Amino acid sequence: MTDNFVPDDKELSNLVQAIGDHRLPLRKPCMEGTRVAILQYIENEIKNVYGPNVIWIRGFPGVGKSALAASIANRLVDEKRHIISFRFDRTDSTITTSTLWRAVACDLARLYPSLRRCLAQGNQRLSSSDIGLLFELLIEEPLSTLDVTIPCEELPVIVIDALDECGGLRHNASGEDYFQSLLRTLKQRTQVDHLKRFKLVVTSRPESHINQTFPKTISFHITVPSGCDVKLEDSASQDIHTFLESRLNHMGMESTWIAKVLDYLVPGAAGVFIWAFLKTTPKNTFTFSNQGREGMT
Repeated sequence: MTDNFVPDDKELSNLVQAIGDHRLPLRKPCMEGTRVAILQYIENEIKNVYGPNVIWIRGFPGVGKSALAASIANRLVDEKRHIISFRFDRTDSTITTSTLWRAVACDLARLYPSLRRCLAQGNQRLSSSDIGLLFELLIEEPLSTLDVTIPCEELPVIVIDALDECGGLRHNASGEDYFQSLLRTLKQRTQVDHLKRFKLVVTSRPESHINQTFPKTISFHITVPSGCDVKLEDSASQDIHTFLESRLNHMGMESTWIAKVLDYLVPGAAGVFIWAFLKTTPKNTFTFSNQGREGMT
């Protein structure tokens, strides 16, 4: 999301072309009226200049982490806050650690003309396969030249979705290498003083390697609940209820049947939005309705 960055010029265009800017857009945001509490919680922590500079949103597959990442990015853009966003995808092994830091460097160049000279000086070495070197050339060294008087609350927020999907499925050595190099550079980022001024929001599954990179001593953990951690009176269940009710209404189901279906589906979803989505595809809803007419009357 670079809508509010300075317009491109020839020098900038050449620099971006040399660095390479290839990324996937963030996924769709949360449905309006859902995840209100947790989004406000995340936003408050981002705006807390005295809190940890890393906010880790973690949870099991299907709980809506990607939607949260997109929603928080949209909210901050609406408030005129600069956002640098990036998304990994397990089905795309070309989206790697190098791709991430190149995209971040391009957005920094768009936002801060003063960084362009420093970035341009490293062009000769941008073909290096050494991820540590690339991180220094593209991120660490340029940002060391940034005006330190810029308030932290005016610096861009970096949003990285699906951190655990770096390198694709990671079923081979190269995928695992990409993932490990990502963790090394992220750890390096948390140890450099001038990089600590930037807030970083990441989403992923609760993997142990990521937990070691972002321990609670240096990061703020927000767990999206699912399974037995979700109770019917929780906001997670209420969000699922809102989501399902909207889908069923859109599909034209009778209101009397919607209430019956919600009584069955909301507890079954246990906070997992993808389960709720799949259960309300037309085929599944039709099947459920036919069974319900026999067993719920």
